[in-house]
Parts: sequence; C-alpha cells; structure tokens
Amino acid sequence: MSIELQLFFIIASVITFLFVIKKIQKNGYDIADAVIWILWALLLLVISIFPQIPTWFSKKLGFMSSANFIFCMFIFFLYIMLFNQNAQISKLRETQKELIQKLSIREYKSRKEE
Repeated sequence: MSIELQLFFIIASVITFLFVIKKIQKNGYDIADAVIWILWALLLLVISIFPQIPTWFSKKLGFMSSANFIFCMFIFFLYIMLFNQNAQISKLRETQKELIQKLSIREYKSRKEE
C-alpha cells in the first residue's frame, strides 16, 4: 500500500470517528448505529497503520492489490449498511401502517358514537 493511500485512510478513519462522536454528543444519532461506524473507523485505522493485514488478506483471497481488497471491503460494508437501513425502513412502514389502522378505528368509533 502506498504511503499516500495509507495517509488517506488514517485521515478518513479519524474524521469518521470524530464525526460520529460529535453526532452522538448532539443526540442526533442512535448509539446502536454509531457503534458500527466507530468499529468501522477503528478497523480502517488499524489496517491503515498496519498495511500488512490487508496485504495478507488480499493475497489469500486473490486480489491484484491491497487497495482493491480495501475498496471491495468498503463496498461490502456499504451493502451491509444498506440492508440494515432497508430492514429499519420496512419495520417503520409496518409500524406506520398499524398506527394508521388504529387511528382509523378510533376515528370510526368516535364518529359512530356521535
């Protein structure tokens, strides 16, 4: 891994970590989601400080370079986050549907009583 790429990942991981901590402090971010991002920033910091780790994995998995492995890891992480967000959206839609049904029943009963 080149020194420029290594520095980029160190800076990116520190910025991500600080950004997530700032969001938690302002109570604008869920702690359960923040833990995932904090762990991701720490993992990125570790692999940028010790480039032998992604190099070893990239050789074992057959990647042409460790940079390709890291970018593939980013894409995989984003897919996981996308799946997690879709699951949360689905759960919120279901909750919304239930609330609308309960409100409709309540309004129907109040109109019927009048």
